[in-house]
Amino acid sequence: MSALANDYTRCELINLGYDSDGRGPYVIRQEGYPPNTMTFEVDRYYLRRDGTWLINLAMFALPEKEKDDFVYESVEAVIVLLEGLTGEPSVEYHLPEGKSIPELRAAAESHFTGLWGRIHQRHESGAAGME
Repeated sequence: MSALANDYTRCELINLGYDSDGRGPYVIRQEGYPPNTMTFEVDRYYLRRDGTWLINLAMFALPEKEKDDFVYESVEAVIVLLEGLTGEPSVEYHLPEGKSIPELRAAAESHFTGLWGRIHQRHESGAAGME
């Protein structure tokens, strides 16, 4: 695994799929380690709208309003952001102060439970409309 980079070919576009047509919203993820660190600890990072990569567990500790900064409504919005990234990536790789890894994992689990609920609800309402 290599250092994080502002290179769209190294990113994953993840379709959360809970919009009415199943396309979007999206998040951008990349695996790697922060450049210029000596730990070389690989983790997942998510791209915020300001072009900063944030370590995955820290994102789940954010207030809901701040989590929206990681969600993109269209592929076009993703492309515009990724095309504008140049040079060394901006990376926030420290976990929030006062938060333990178990607390952050619990927050992530709660987030994904809610997300899966929205996706499931969309699929059920779409299936009901097909009858």
